[in-house]
Amino acid sequence: MVRKVLRLNNLYKIFLLFAGLLPGFVQAQDSFSFEATADAKQVVLNNYFEVVFTLKNANGTDFTPPAFDDFTVLAGPSTSVSTQIFNGVVSREMSYSFTLQPKKVGKFTIGSASIRANGKKMTSNSITIEVVKGQSGEPAGESGKNVFIRIEVSKPDAFIGEQILLDYKLYTTVSIDGYDIQEEPEYRGFYAQELARFNSSPVREVINGKQYTTKILRRITLFPQQAGKLTISPSRIQVAIVEESDRTGFFFNRSVRPAYITTNSLDINVKALPPGAPESFSGAVGDYDFQAIVNRNQATTDDAFSINILISGNGDIKRVQAPSLLLSDSFEVYTPKVVEEQLIEKQGEIMGKKVIEYLVLPRFPGEYSISPDFSYFSPTENRYVSTSSGPFGLVVRQGSDRHINRKSASPEKAPTEDILFIKTKTSLEPRHEKTFVSNTVYWGLTALPVFAFLGVFFFRQIKERKSNVDHTLLKSRQANREAQKNLAAAHGFLKAGNSRAFYDEVSKASLGYVCNKLNIPLSQLTKENVQTKLQSMKLSSPLITDFMRILQACEMALFAGMDNPGDMKNTYDKAIQVISGIEAEIGKN
Repeated sequence: MVRKVLRLNNLYKIFLLFAGLLPGFVQAQDSFSFEATADAKQVVLNNYFEVVFTLKNANGTDFTPPAFDDFTVLAGPSTSVSTQIFNGVVSREMSYSFTLQPKKVGKFTIGSASIRANGKKMTSNSITIEVVKGQSGEPAGESGKNVFIRIEVSKPDAFIGEQILLDYKLYTTVSIDGYDIQEEPEYRGFYAQELARFNSSPVREVINGKQYTTKILRRITLFPQQAGKLTISPSRIQVAIVEESDRTGFFFNRSVRPAYITTNSLDINVKALPPGAPESFSGAVGDYDFQAIVNRNQATTDDAFSINILISGNGDIKRVQAPSLLLSDSFEVYTPKVVEEQLIEKQGEIMGKKVIEYLVLPRFPGEYSISPDFSYFSPTENRYVSTSSGPFGLVVRQGSDRHINRKSASPEKAPTEDILFIKTKTSLEPRHEKTFVSNTVYWGLTALPVFAFLGVFFFRQIKERKSNVDHTLLKSRQANREAQKNLAAAHGFLKAGNSRAFYDEVSKASLGYVCNKLNIPLSQLTKENVQTKLQSMKLSSPLITDFMRILQACEMALFAGMDNPGDMKNTYDKAIQVISGIEAEIGKN
C-alpha cells in the first residue's frame, strides 16, 4: 500500500503546478472593457481637470466622445497606446484624453463615449464632477496648511479576519519631491501586509473650498485578529517641499526644504462572527472560491487516494484551517496537510491561496459519490455561505485488506482423549544403539561452521559489489525503459478511450523520465527546475519547448477533463518523439 500511496505524488505535483498557474490563467481570461476616468472628483471654478476614456485588450475604431456642454475643452482628444507584459500575461490599452474647464458651479454629469471594438459597439460609463467656488484672496500660508497627510481606511467597521485597506493619502497644493515615514504605528490587533502595486495616480479633490492634488503614498492591508475597538495611532512623516527661486537666467535654482507632518489616528470597530456557523466552516471570512480534485475514480480497499482542495479569496488565508471532509464511515480520512499557502496582490488588494491535501483509504467496496464542502462568512451579505465541488464518482473494489489487522482464527480443538490404551502384546528383541558419531546430527553440526563461513564470505562479496554500483547512473540508464513502460500503458488507455488514465500515464512517463534521467528528487520537481536542468544539458530549445508543452497539456487535461481523441493521439506521438529526441541528443553529448 505504501508503494501505491507514493504514486499519488505525480498528480499532486501536477495539481500544485496548475494551482500555481491559476492566478495568471484567470488574468489571461479577462475580457476587454471600455471605461471612463477623471483625475478629479471636485474641481474649483476656472480650474481644469482631465478625463480619459480607456479601451483595454482590444483594437478600437470610430471613437465618439460625449458632449461636453458644461465644460470648455482646453485640449484633446490626445491618444496613446501602451502594452504591458506581467507574469506572461499581455495587456494592451488605448486611451483618449481631454482637458476640460468648467463653465459654472454645480454638479454635472459627463455622458458616455462610444467606440467600435471586436466587431461590436461599446459605451463607457458616465462621470459626475462637482464644481465649487474657490477661496478668494487666501495667503500662501505655511506647509501645514498647504500639505497634510491622512490615514484613511476602506471601512471603519469590519469582522474578524476581514480585509481592510489602509491608505497614507497626501493632500498638497505645492510640489513634493519625496517623503519618509519616520514613525509608523504597530497595528496592534491586526495582521498587516504592505502592498506594492496599487493605483497611485494623482487626483484633484476640493477640501473646504480649496483644491488639492491627492496621491496615495502607501497602502497597507489589515486583517483584524480580535473583536473590539482597535486604534491605529498617528504616524510621523517627513516630506520634501520644492521651492522655486525668484532668480532668472539660463540656469535656475531649485531648493527643497523638509516639513514634518503628523497624521491623524483612527478607530476601527471589529465585530465577532455571528453564531450558527455550518459544520464545514473553518475560519474563512471574505469572498472565496473553492475547487477540489480527486486523483482517481477507481480504487480497491487496499488503495489510498488523495483529495486536493484549492481555497482562494480576499480574507485572512492564514486563519483558514483545513475544512472537515465529511465522508461516510466507509472511508478512513488521515490528518490533512497544507501543501501550499500563498499571498497574491491583485487589483489593489491581497488575495490568499491555500492548497490542502487529504489522504483517504476506502474500507468497504461499492460505488460512492464524493462532494467536498466549504463554507465562509461573507461580510457583504452578512451571512454564512456554503459551497461544494463535484460530485466525483468513485468505484471501490474489494482488495486483499492487508491494512486490516485480522484476529487469528478459532483456536485449535483440544484432543478429546488424553489416556491411550494399554498395549497387550509386545516382543523382546536385542536393541542395537547407534553411536553419536554415526548420527546425522553429528555431521550436521560439524558442517555448520563451514557453511556459515561460506555464507558470510559470499554475502560480503555481494554487498561490496552492490556498494560499488552508481545508483544515480543506474537510474539514468533505466529512465528510458521505465518511460517506455508508462507510454505502453498510455497506448492501451488511448485505444480504450480512457482520457484521464491516458494523460496520467503520459505524465508519469514524462515526469518519471526527467526524475530518473536528471536525478531530480520529487520534492524539487517543479517546472522551473526541469527546464533549468534540460537547458544545462545543452539540449536544443525546440526539444525543451515541446517537452514543457507536453507537461502543460497533461496538467490541463487532468484538471479540466479533456477527452478529445485527436489531442490524445497527438500528445502520445509527441511524447514518444520528444523522449527519443532527448535520448539521442544526450547520446551525442
